[in-house]
Amino acid sequence: MKIAVIATLAALMLCAGPSARADESLVLFVSADSPVARLETIEVRELFLGLTVIRNDRTLRALDNYSDSRVHEAFLQNVIAMPESAYVRRLLLITLQQGGRRPAVYNSKTELLNAVAGDPAAVSIAWAKDVANDRRFKILRVLWRD
Repeated sequence: MKIAVIATLAALMLCAGPSARADESLVLFVSADSPVARLETIEVRELFLGLTVIRNDRTLRALDNYSDSRVHEAFLQNVIAMPESAYVRRLLLITLQQGGRRPAVYNSKTELLNAVAGDPAAVSIAWAKDVANDRRFKILRVLWRD
C-alpha cells in the first residue's frame, strides 16, 4: 500500500511541475546591427562547415556555441545532420582542401554573446531564452524546438 501511494505521489510531482527543459528552442541569431535578415538551412550548414557565405557584400562568420553541450548536440543532429566526429572530420577536410575557415569556438555563453553583439558579420546559435529579450540581437529563425 505504501509503495503504491509513494509511486502515485512521485508520478503526480513529475506531471505537476514544468520541466526545466520544456519548450526550449534553438535559434540562429545575429547582431541587431547585422544586415542579414534570413539564412536558408543550406546556408547555415555551409557557414558552419567553414564554407564562404556572403550576404549584402559581407562575408559571414560562424561562431560555434560550445558553452552548452545540449545546444551543440541539438545543432549537430538537427541542422548539420551529422555526429560530432563526422563534423570535425568534415571541417578539417574543407579547411585543408578548399581553404575554408573553421568557425570560431566559444566555451563561454557571455563571451559568445558579446562577440556576436560586436560583429555584424557574426552568426551563431543559442537557446531562445538566452537572446530573445536582448536588444543587441535579432533572431533569424528557430532551428529546433524541444
